[in-house]
Amino acid sequence: MRILLTNDDGIYSNGIRAAVKALSKPGEVYVVAPLFQRSASGRAMTLHRPIRAKRVDVPEARVAYGIDGTPTDCVIFAIARFGKFDLAVSGINLGENLSTEITVSGTASAAIEAATHGIPSIAMSLEVEWKKTLGDGSGVDFGVSSIFLRRIAEAVLRKGLPEGVDMLNVNVPSDATPQTPIAITRLARKRYNPTVEERIDPKGNPYYWIVGRLVEKFEPGTDAHALKVERKVSVTPINIDMTSRVDFEKIRGILL
Repeated sequence: MRILLTNDDGIYSNGIRAAVKALSKPGEVYVVAPLFQRSASGRAMTLHRPIRAKRVDVPEARVAYGIDGTPTDCVIFAIARFGKFDLAVSGINLGENLSTEITVSGTASAAIEAATHGIPSIAMSLEVEWKKTLGDGSGVDFGVSSIFLRRIAEAVLRKGLPEGVDMLNVNVPSDATPQTPIAITRLARKRYNPTVEERIDPKGNPYYWIVGRLVEKFEPGTDAHALKVERKVSVTPINIDMTSRVDFEKIRGILL
């Protein structure tokens, strides 16, 4: 089995190295990931400049490239360079990726990009303290999340995904054990309420930070409720066709 592994934390993240170890048993792992941190890049694609690739030594990987582009660039590069894959994995990400905001996540968006090419995909994220989400994962224990990644990857490789499911978005609690239950969930509406803070630089000019206020209450059955309240591993099946399941005649009646 050929497995594509990418992330948005960068190729030097300990999370991607943990993922290689977890996936090297069920398949041959090809790593293509950004050279630098590219969190919150969504499905951004580099079109107005060339991208460059650098061979990187990643133990137990068949081959590894660092790309000076986005996670989506990495998936496109990997398919063009190496051909078809049996599975694509994005992660193990430092920090959870929950709710409809997965469209902002570089981790989830890389898996979505792979899914558009017909590759069954998994986005894998581990809940960590906020201050550790932009580091390289030093001091983070990926042991339990690696167990769940291997378990889920082996299941997908063996059985495939059900019709109508293109990818799985997985979030593991920071205090999970190998016995932590898995909850099959839907996406929460929001995890953050974004706003803009205005500040003043030393020359008296205003500048702005986009910041997010955490949503604290979640509806049962959602990924955020499973992770944050029930402390379960959340697995959300995603279909990349975002067309609303509605009687089209109702829309016709509104517009026409």
